[in-house]
Amino acid sequence: MTPLPLSICVVLYRAQEVSERFAAELRQSLAPFSDFEILFYDNSPTNELYSIAGEDCYIHDPSNPGFSYANNQLILMARHKAILLLNPDVFGLTPSFWTSLIPELPKDRVLFIKLLNADGSHQDCVGQPVGLSRALRRQPNYANVVSPTPIGAGIMAFMLTTRAVFAKVGLLDCDYPLYGEDMDWSHRANRHGIPVIYDPRFSLTHLGGVSAGDRWSRSQSLIRKYRADGIFIHKHTRGVHALALKMLNSLKILQARLR
Repeated sequence: MTPLPLSICVVLYRAQEVSERFAAELRQSLAPFSDFEILFYDNSPTNELYSIAGEDCYIHDPSNPGFSYANNQLILMARHKAILLLNPDVFGLTPSFWTSLIPELPKDRVLFIKLLNADGSHQDCVGQPVGLSRALRRQPNYANVVSPTPIGAGIMAFMLTTRAVFAKVGLLDCDYPLYGEDMDWSHRANRHGIPVIYDPRFSLTHLGGVSAGDRWSRSQSLIRKYRADGIFIHKHTRGVHALALKMLNSLKILQARLR
């Protein structure tokens, strides 16, 4: 068997059918490999997802302390240098995918990959953190990017990095209830001089919003995302820049409420 020295961290929340399908595909894709570990942290109210963990690490916390907190606990438990944060609604995993990923282990950088929607279209999964350049859409069309390129932020549906990078950047910020923690962490990584890379040569399908869709409408989810943007603006911007962004963000929240 081929060694795959990787800690795979998965945060669960309800969505039993999708989570079971994900776990089955994940294990099947990892069958030719050894030396990896899978760590599950389940924020669901009940432990109905316990069975998908099998012999892998499974922590159930019905108090639901949040995505950031759950990932932080798994990161601290991980025994490998290379750590992958992976959402349980990501599909397309195959043995060849892991084989192609092995040369990236472990590199002290942050790697995001191309994520596709269920219909095969490009998902808006990487870009720049909240700022005037993003508000004015002054960033590349990442659907057209074909080679590894530095980015400002990516979503943690799939994020590969190392324990050494977490030691330098810090863990995820638990001030973000659900959204925004990935943007905040990516921003901090860039500020610490850690390469944050988007590599579209790796590609998977990300359903997105599976757990949120059961709880909130689209407008409610948007409001939560914009509130997370507000936390980022408060933490990382100052002066006139911050004032302009706060005004734009307040307008977005108002528009979402009127939908």
